[in-house]
Amino acid sequence: MKLITNLAIAFCLLSASAIAQDSGAPPAIYKPGGEIDAELDRAAANSASAGGWSVTIAPGITVRRRGSSVQQYAVLHPFSIEIYRILEGSGTLVTGGLLVPPLAESASPNIIRTLNGVKGGLAREVKAGDILVLQPGTPHWFSNIDGGSITYMESRVQITSHPIQYQQE
Repeated sequence: MKLITNLAIAFCLLSASAIAQDSGAPPAIYKPGGEIDAELDRAAANSASAGGWSVTIAPGITVRRRGSSVQQYAVLHPFSIEIYRILEGSGTLVTGGLLVPPLAESASPNIIRTLNGVKGGLAREVKAGDILVLQPGTPHWFSNIDGGSITYMESRVQITSHPIQYQQE
């Protein structure tokens, strides 16, 4: 009886494994551009946020739009790398240097921010098609947004459990 039970369990496991293999990998996560634009427009109509408005595509992947009519936070992420790909618009992105104190309240230990900008960073004019890679602990700030807004894809991936921070609080 024990042999029959073990054979039945083995058969079920092999069958489940075969079924799982036949189904293959899941499809790509997909969100149409029109849906992203509509969600960004709705979010912008409902708030004036210094962080801008974002649509989550997948965990750690967002499309964010920042408006030029609100003061921009300068931020750093001590645990994460960020990758920006500018989709629409242009502006001046300052990276490196130090956040100008005082630091503002933040609900996340992975977001250190100020409304006072960055001291000593490198200012670059960025536009649609540009890609930027921000290492953990790198202050960054849109010191200027041309026109009404800038839209970019933001990928933020936590790569360390020990904060990387050049900033002295």
